[in-house]
Amino acid sequence: MHTPWQNLDIRILGLGQTGLSCLRWAQREGLQPQAFDTRAQLATVRPWAEEFPGCDLHFGELPEDALLGADLVLVSPGLPPTLAALRRAQAEGIALWSDIELFGRLAGAPIAAITGSNGKSTVTTLLGEMARAAGIEVAVGGNLGTPALDLLPAENVPASALYVLELSSFQLHYCSDFRPQVAAILNLSPDHLDWHGDMDAYLDAKARIFRAMGEGDTVVLNAEDPALQTLPPRIPAGVRLRTFGHSPAADAWADAQALHWPPAASLAVDELHLPGAHNRENVLAAALMASALDLPQAAIRQAAKDFRGLPHRLQWVARVDGVDYYDDSKGTNLGASLRAIEALPGPLVLILGGDAKGADLSPLRAALQGQRGAVLLGKDAESLENILAGALPIRRIREGGMAAAVQAAATMAQPGDQVLLSPACASLDMFQDYRDRGRQFAAAVQAMLREVTP
Repeated sequence: MHTPWQNLDIRILGLGQTGLSCLRWAQREGLQPQAFDTRAQLATVRPWAEEFPGCDLHFGELPEDALLGADLVLVSPGLPPTLAALRRAQAEGIALWSDIELFGRLAGAPIAAITGSNGKSTVTTLLGEMARAAGIEVAVGGNLGTPALDLLPAENVPASALYVLELSSFQLHYCSDFRPQVAAILNLSPDHLDWHGDMDAYLDAKARIFRAMGEGDTVVLNAEDPALQTLPPRIPAGVRLRTFGHSPAADAWADAQALHWPPAASLAVDELHLPGAHNRENVLAAALMASALDLPQAAIRQAAKDFRGLPHRLQWVARVDGVDYYDDSKGTNLGASLRAIEALPGPLVLILGGDAKGADLSPLRAALQGQRGAVLLGKDAESLENILAGALPIRRIREGGMAAAVQAAATMAQPGDQVLLSPACASLDMFQDYRDRGRQFAAAVQAMLREVTP
């Protein structure tokens, strides 16, 4: 069958998970695009010619003129706009889209979209659970789990009635006409500044989530995040604004005993399985989005009560010799780790470090002043050591990786303490990803537990 896309010269840049989903979409459309990845070693890791017959695939160095002549380039997240080939393509007026921009033009159902520096995976998953509790056929993915284009219905498969997407700033950077019906920006703290350049550019990328929204759509914002205070005037006319926070001045708010959101709904804090004030904000954001989608309040409350969180997000691992161990490996930036620190009563032993991605981690000093200790590892351990010197006892791990870090933390902790892996840094300097880092932490804790359990 002929489709409008067959008249276009479409090229795909990047062949990670997102790029592969773009190739699969092209294949379903009967297209044979050119695709590029700067990693030469990828050429040998799969049978490309068998999997994508007719596609022109290139690996290794990307010439500056590689994208010239294209009508459309689908750009994978993570590839910075400073890449010479992208800058040349942009100068030539070639359309640069993320997979999300394309998805928005293909989806045949309402879209709820969530972004922010922290909490977006939790809110995305919880909103999906609220929709399921309401009996709605929902597809959840994007930056979390399944790539967006892979959520589109295959032939003879019923289409979803709702899409819930987690979106990164990388994906939003290449969006112009993407229009969700409900969108949320949960918070903003310094992250990916090595990619965006500065906080203003990072905020601008996040704000693209509502750029094309219109009459009847809803934007949900954190009322108490100072970094988001400039956004309300930028919301298009006719779009409803709903806010959440810890003040009754917000549309949805939490106090020490309960969460409240319109219309006249509430939920006792002790009914939640998620620790910390930041998770109360996450529940409020999801409840506001669900209400904007007209989901029944009974389904919203039930899903919030049943939800037990996500792996590697402040996840309890075990108690060893009276010390509780928590895996918050998803804490890949300062804001996430500060929230995790606030969520636990302490005293704490923190395991920190990795690739800080150019972020200023100095606020950790005040947050950790007087805590039991910190164990540092990874690329930016020396910088963290300079920041934390004198604030609390420090041990720096130079050999032995995560197992050595857990052992060091165990020797610093006392019964009643918590050991928290919340690195405030990315993981790729030492681990495959944050999941691998969290699994290695949990394995080291379980190994200690086996040693002390008769």
